[in-house]
Amino acid sequence: MMMGTDNDPLVEDGGLTTTQHRLTIWHKIVFFMLGLISALTICVLIRLSNQLASDAEKKALMHFREFSSGRNDHRFGH
Repeated sequence: MMMGTDNDPLVEDGGLTTTQHRLTIWHKIVFFMLGLISALTICVLIRLSNQLASDAEKKALMHFREFSSGRNDHRFGH
């Protein structure tokens, strides 16, 4: 018989009994839906982040084109 480090018999050997909490089907459904909502929220946030980064890249490119063509006087009030 194996013994634990605290000299108490292991649960597998008939030692301390553990209290088992079984999840009902409703708990499982709620946890599944919570996980699904969390995953969808993460996907939406990633999509929005990519869209914002794309918009910022487009604005930077347009600014660079305006700056390189010399049409930047109206931005600085000259």
